[in-house]
Amino acid sequence: MRIESVIRHLLFPLGAATVLLTAAPVQGQIRTVSRALLDSLANPGLAPGSKAMAFERTRIDTGEIDEDGGPKSYTFQWRNTGDEPLVITHVKSTCGCAVATYDRQPVNPGQDGKVVVTYHPKGHPGHFLRKIFLFTQLAANAPTAILELSGQVIPSTRPTYAYPYAKGSLLLKQQEIHFDGTELRTERIECLNAGDATLRVKVDKQLLPPCIEAEFLPEELKAGELGELTVRFDPSAGRAPQRVPLILQGLGLSPGQSSITIRIQPDNDDTKQNKN
Repeated sequence: MRIESVIRHLLFPLGAATVLLTAAPVQGQIRTVSRALLDSLANPGLAPGSKAMAFERTRIDTGEIDEDGGPKSYTFQWRNTGDEPLVITHVKSTCGCAVATYDRQPVNPGQDGKVVVTYHPKGHPGHFLRKIFLFTQLAANAPTAILELSGQVIPSTRPTYAYPYAKGSLLLKQQEIHFDGTELRTERIECLNAGDATLRVKVDKQLLPPCIEAEFLPEELKAGELGELTVRFDPSAGRAPQRVPLILQGLGLSPGQSSITIRIQPDNDDTKQNKN
């Protein structure tokens, strides 16, 4: 695990940030932090009486997780072996991708509790090790238990992060095209079919002025495949309004929402005069 990640996600919430950096009396002087101190911050001491929170296991190896497979949940069971009720007051983790839910009611001596950690693999390919710090009424600044979740995320075959604009099952790298209104120009938008079914995307050309031509290829876009929306602007073919709706059909949307609009903003001569 990277030290920077530990500092960002763990140390500052625990109130230990003040020991990391010290103002240097001489410009450019940096005070180093020992490895032993960093290790102690990444693995803080447990609260007094922490043995009363007895887990069946404190580490779960998830094995391989598909990045496209969605969140996965894992349960940590524990028993109160102490003499007084225990209640989890709050939880911290070294990454927001590991979200813990837990019993909020006191667990009496001899009774069982559980902590469910849900891991969100999207955007986190590769090996991972996440720590979850459980705090109880035993101490405000020292965890009563530390859980670990480790595994391997198989990288996505559909890099959806590169296509931030969702139009039904079709994801686009951008949702607007800009023309300056004076040059013959062709623009292309790369698209990804993020659904499980084949898409048959069509451009509604009835609303397009003569100076704008558009098409989507291929005509059939299978699940996980890339396609391309091509838009051509020819100022010699006539004028265009400042905003032209470009309607795409066949995006796998529910009834009544079978099309979307991409804004095309040709900056024609009239627009320039209005700006001046």
